[in-house]
Amino acid sequence: MGQNTENWQPGTSELGGSIREFNITDIVQFLSGSEKTGRLKVKALGTGAEGTIVFSEGTVVHAESGATVGEEAFFDLMLWSEGQFTFEPDVVPNEKTVRQSSTNLLLEGARRKDEWGVLSQHVPDMRLVPEFVLPDEHQTGQQITLNTSEWVVLSKIDGERTLEEIAKAAALSEYHTCRLIYPLVANKLIRLRTRDH
Repeated sequence: MGQNTENWQPGTSELGGSIREFNITDIVQFLSGSEKTGRLKVKALGTGAEGTIVFSEGTVVHAESGATVGEEAFFDLMLWSEGQFTFEPDVVPNEKTVRQSSTNLLLEGARRKDEWGVLSQHVPDMRLVPEFVLPDEHQTGQQITLNTSEWVVLSKIDGERTLEEIAKAAALSEYHTCRLIYPLVANKLIRLRTRDH
C-alpha cells in the first residue's frame, strides 16, 4: 500500500489511496495486522460522504459514517466501493463504540456485502422514493405479519421521502432499511420511483 503523494507531507507516515484499488477490508486487515493506532478517514466518490474508523493497537474501537456510529457505521463503510482514504497514525481514540473483534467485524461485513449484492437487485438506489401499490380488485387479500422495525419503516413511507430519508427518520442504517423494504418490493407491494423534481 504505497503513499499517496497528493496527501503525503514530508515527516509524516500517512497512508492514502483509492478504495477501488485497496478496499476497506484490505485496509482494515493491514492496519489490524500491523497493530496500528490511528484514524482511517474515508471519503466517498460522488456523494462526498465521509466516514472514520479508529484503531487502537490494531483493534477497531470506533467508527462513524454520517450520523451513524459504532459497528453499524463500520458495516456501512465496508459497502463503499469508490472513494479515497487516508490514515493518520498515532491519533488516540477518545471513545469506544465498537466492541467486536476486528475478525468478527470483517466476517459480518463480508456477509452483509454479499447480501447487499442481492438486495441491490430490487433496491438499486437509496435515493428512490417508495410508494404503496394498490392491489388489483381481483387479488385476494394476503395477510402479512410485520415486526416493530418493519412497522417503523412502513409508517415513514409517504410517497415523498426517499429510502435514504426514511432510514434517517426511522433511525436505522441504510442496510437495515433496504433489508426491510426488499421483500415488499420483491412481492410488488411497494414500488420504487425517482423523486419528482
